[in-house]
Formats: sequence, structure tokens, C-alpha cells
Amino acid sequence: MNEDIDRIVILEKNLFGNLSKCRTCNINFTAIQPCIVCQLVIEREENLGRKITREEFRELMKELLG
Repeated sequence: MNEDIDRIVILEKNLFGNLSKCRTCNINFTAIQPCIVCQLVIEREENLGRKITREEFRELMKELLG
């Protein structure tokens, strides 16, 4: 019973879509483009008006992962 899964459902956003790799990082699988991680980075960079540093990225990931 090997069945490929190529659909994803995100209940919180009531979103259905095909499972694909993020167009930005090409790592995370997502139905939303860009993926959640890339979207957080983009939003943080827009708020700061510059690229984030490695340390700021680490802090962002700590916030995301808890």
C-alpha cells in the first residue's frame, strides 16, 4: 500500500493545495508560497528595512520553534 501523498491541508488557514517545495529556499515542503520560515524572514526584513543577520535568524527560529 505505497500511496504517494501530494496534497496538503492547513486547517488554520482553510488552505488546500499541492505539496511542493518552497520557491524561495527550495528546502521546505509547503502549499503556501513562500514557506512559513521564508515568509517570517521576509516580514522581519521588511520591518527592519535590511537583511537580517545570522544571529537574528537564529532568534527568529527560536521564536518559531518555541
